Amino acid sequence: MTFRRIDYLEWARTHMGRSRYDLARSNVQGLSREEIGLALQDVALAGADPDGLPALRDLLARRYRVARANVLITSGATMGIWLACAAVLKEGDQALVEHPAYEPLLRTAEERGALVRPLERRFVRGFQIELEVLERDINRSTRAVLLTNLHNPSGAATPAEKMQSIGQLAKDHGATVISSEVYLDNAFVDGLAPAATFGPHMVSIGSLSKVYGLGGLRIGWLVGSEEVVARAREALDYIECDLPAPSEAIAAVALRRMNDWAERARGIARRGFDVVREWLAKREDLSWVEPAGGTVCVVKLPPAIPAAELSTVLRERHSTLVAPGDFFGLRGFLRISVGQDEEILRAGLKNIGKAIDQWQR
Repeated sequence: MTFRRIDYLEWARTHMGRSRYDLARSNVQGLSREEIGLALQDVALAGADPDGLPALRDLLARRYRVARANVLITSGATMGIWLACAAVLKEGDQALVEHPAYEPLLRTAEERGALVRPLERRFVRGFQIELEVLERDINRSTRAVLLTNLHNPSGAATPAEKMQSIGQLAKDHGATVISSEVYLDNAFVDGLAPAATFGPHMVSIGSLSKVYGLGGLRIGWLVGSEEVVARAREALDYIECDLPAPSEAIAAVALRRMNDWAERARGIARRGFDVVREWLAKREDLSWVEPAGGTVCVVKLPPAIPAAELSTVLRERHSTLVAPGDFFGLRGFLRISVGQDEEILRAGLKNIGKAIDQWQR
């Protein structure tokens, strides 16, 4: 079996951490052990439960208002996406995948052998999922609807009422909604809720990386029906038998203060988006859909400027790293992260403006 390369992850592995002004990393500044209040005795070196540390699963179960059996701990959100697709998709099934999309969402469905159709999110509609488009495109062959909330890469939010309607359409056609929600806890708006809280036909994927600044732990989770979790657990056996016990123990300590860390992330992101808004106000040639939260946004470039080539120029000549929208199926856009130090963000945006001006001249 061969796997198609995930271009975005290959690019990220190659370039992230090698530029002075990194506006590509999509997580907030990491938490320290001192901030978490972590003591050595809190860190177990061996796990007692192959399905994940019970204390961690219980924390997440309470958050999603489900039973422990509805929670599976995973090695990050990308693994959670893979396991969810393994649980609900087989070769020949149809999958609707939002477009633009976080590339692993698309590639995982493809590698399961699914027939992938795009569920368009349009810039002119604020990158919202349009229910009439979903109703038109879903059919009896559809087995999964894959999306992100908040949307990656735009930061658009899907309100709870709309998420419930998406779930009902999926249920009516025998499909499962798989929602990657790694930015959801960093939303600035009210009226949002995890997909898994709307019924057994909906799956939520989360992680500690984006909002909580603990990506190095490689801890994520899948929340869904007992049937989906059981099938995902069977698929997990092909990858690893047990999860890293020290990471689970640290995650359990950190998540006891999840509200504090989410508030911390919102503060960082609000300041960052204020900087981007201020920068865009001075440039009539650029535009965006202002995010509802998260740590990333996409900026629309002038028509004559190819984002991928501009990204290369920025990296090679200005030591500034920014992801071209091409990786998300969004040509003519740059995805910019605001989770880093404000001085780095301001300098990086200045370099982007300089490179655009040079290109236009």
